[in-house]
Amino acid sequence: MTPAKYTTLADCLNAFQTTFNENARVKKLIKNWKRSIIVDATDTGAIMTMMIDDLMMNEVKEGSHADEDYPIHLQGSQETLIRIFSGDYNPAHALIDGALAVFSNEKDKVKLEAITMVIWGM
Repeated sequence: MTPAKYTTLADCLNAFQTTFNENARVKKLIKNWKRSIIVDATDTGAIMTMMIDDLMMNEVKEGSHADEDYPIHLQGSQETLIRIFSGDYNPAHALIDGALAVFSNEKDKVKLEAITMVIWGM
């Protein structure tokens, strides 16, 4: 069930931006890391892009806005994505459950796993 406080993926990701940017341990992990993370709700067609650069998530915008040749691409139902980014569903568990698909190069997958451990407390 989607948490009542977020009705759209955009609202949820904008709130997550604050969580991400206020985490000092995440800042250490993303030093010299510039990435576009495309978040794709496969059931509703909602697509958002989180832009990471200069030790923070600078913006969250609608649509697919890849800022480099190999962006990170996350896919799942809107409900799953909202549950993940609102902190209700650990993304590692969602991946194991088959509710989340992650497309990226191997180096970025390692970085995402580290960020997941810090934010979701694995």
